[in-house]
Amino acid sequence: MPKPTRAIAPPAPPLIPARWHGGDQTPALSVIHSTVSRCAPGGARATARYFQTVDRPASAHYVRDPDELIQCVGDHTVAYHCGYNEDSLGWEMTDIPGPVPDDKPGTARWKALRRSWRWARPEQKRMLAGLAEDVARAHLAYGIPIRYLDVAGVRRWDARGRRPADGGITTHAVMSAAFKRSTHWDPGWWPRRQFIRLARKAATRIQHEVRP
Repeated sequence: MPKPTRAIAPPAPPLIPARWHGGDQTPALSVIHSTVSRCAPGGARATARYFQTVDRPASAHYVRDPDELIQCVGDHTVAYHCGYNEDSLGWEMTDIPGPVPDDKPGTARWKALRRSWRWARPEQKRMLAGLAEDVARAHLAYGIPIRYLDVAGVRRWDARGRRPADGGITTHAVMSAAFKRSTHWDPGWWPRRQFIRLARKAATRIQHEVRP
């Protein structure tokens, strides 16, 4: 696994500031979300503009579409993205999640939503690869391991003081299940093993680029 290093700067994309945010934090975990909107160029800016006008406390640090990353909240400021927000970075994918919880496993609809409907599409693949590189850069900058954390993993991260060294990459669904402060289940099914591989590969390349 690539080793985190503070010699690498976090992402610095265009900023469209969100209306809602909280106090100070130390980035120590990445939480992956879906925007419940079409995966297409321009989607990141559209979601960022939504965060400027939404009436309820809702925001994320970053939004990614196939072509662009947009920042909405600074990394060291709490964003309102998963209910249990402190010391985590919220990453929104322009994506309509599926299957939904009521879809019966094994049905034709369930299989379509789980596989071909989303992640076989070129724009989804491009977005996933771009987000993997973005997350890799942030994790290298803040000393966060590039690994997936399940419910037990995020609870252990929390119990140990939410330290970057105990962190990793998880989803809104996992945070909802672990801390019961949200009922959201996004991103539904997503190729998390592929995502971790892409992020580790990107981290290795980034580290090689900065070595003298």
